[in-house]
Parts: sequence; structure tokens; C-alpha cells
Amino acid sequence: MTIETELEQILDIRGVNKAFGGLQAVRDVSLTVQRGEIFGIAGPNGSGKSTLFNLITGIPYGPTSGEVHFLGNRIDRWPAHRIARAGLCRTFQKDAEFPELSARETVLISAVYCGVEQRQLRERSDKLLDDLKFAAERRDMKTSELSVYEKKQLMIASALISKPHVLMLDEPASGLTKPEIKALDELLLSINRTGVTILLIEHVLSLLLSLSQRLLVLNHGAIIAAGDPQDVVKQDVVIEAYLGGRSN
Repeated sequence: MTIETELEQILDIRGVNKAFGGLQAVRDVSLTVQRGEIFGIAGPNGSGKSTLFNLITGIPYGPTSGEVHFLGNRIDRWPAHRIARAGLCRTFQKDAEFPELSARETVLISAVYCGVEQRQLRERSDKLLDDLKFAAERRDMKTSELSVYEKKQLMIASALISKPHVLMLDEPASGLTKPEIKALDELLLSINRTGVTILLIEHVLSLLLSLSQRLLVLNHGAIIAAGDPQDVVKQDVVIEAYLGGRSN
């Protein structure tokens, strides 16, 4: 199944598949993402959402078959660091942190991985943390001492330091309280307003419905519904998938 748009495309995924032995984790998924939009991806646990992110970014593997095109270039055969440096960056379900490093140091390490030039790097990282409303007095604290929401902010900052064209977020609301989810909603909107395209995997449907211009739902590795978020979540096939969704 394919989601298509006639507007400017920044990401074009064509019939990607991923098999692990006899398990088909992603099945013939095609979609296009419009520059500047927030594109939501939903589905029950084990439906292939994170695997799809892996196939797009090459971390830790690419597709068994199919193609991924980004900014007009076919990238599914590129190494992961080249994809990141081209402007396609992601976060993970589990917060990646260096417990003994400070928040500021963590962002700086990410900048090195993404190939950011060293000149004025500290100033640039502080400006980014300012934009994300990360408290200045907590930037020299060890990441192990930060709150869950602060770690989410730091995770997003680490992805944004390279100034990506596309930011891919894998369940950023996990573990957050309702007020923190509201703050995250506002934060992601502010990032999107700067021109960053966002792909958002999320189990918190209220966040997806609030942010997404379009929504895709996966189940058993295949697209079962796609389109306007408010219409998609009302479809019987989507409701059935969530009620009968398998666990990881």
C-alpha cells in the first residue's frame, strides 16, 4: 500500500521489506513525506514501526529489498553516518545517554558523530538548548541526574545539533506525564515551525492527532490505513488492530 502526495517530497520510500529468517517484519511499505510536514506513524506493539525507522536510517540495518530516496538521492545502500550527515536524523525508544557526561557534553558528542564543524560549537549547542527550553542551570549536570523530560529534550537536541532536514522521533512521549506531553507537543510544533520535517512514531494517540498532518498505521509489518488522522483512527481495521495487537 502506498501513501502519495503531489506536493514537494523530501522522503520517498518504495516497497521496502525486511525479513529476519522466516519472519517478515516489514511488508512492501511505500510512502512519501512532504517537506515541512509532521507525519505520524502508529500501530500496536510489534507492528514494525521502529523497524521501518531502522530501514530508513540504516541503523542498525537497511531493507532486504525496496528503495529509500532522500532529497532525490537513493540512500538505502549508504552507511548510517552518511545518511545522518545528509540531514536525516533519528531518536530511539530507549533514551541514549552517557551517564557520567553532562547534558552539554552529550550534545557536543552528537555533533562530532554528525560531522558538525568544531568552530563555535559550544555556542551553537547552547543556542539549541535555549530554543528547546532546557534550563541553563542544569546543563552541566550529569545526564543520569536529569528528569525523564529533560532526557527527552536532550535526546532531541542531540538529533537537532546537525541541523537535519528530517527529524525522526521514536515514541518521545514514553514515560512522560500529561503536563510533560503537552510541553512536548508545543516543543515539537516549535521545531516544525523552523522548517524541520518530522516523522513521529507514538503510542500516545492524542499527541499524534494533535500534531500529524497525515497518519499511517502499521500492523504485522504492513500498512493497514493511511490518510487524515481523524479519519484513520476511526477505521474498523485500525480499532481491531489495537484491540488484538500482539506484544513485542
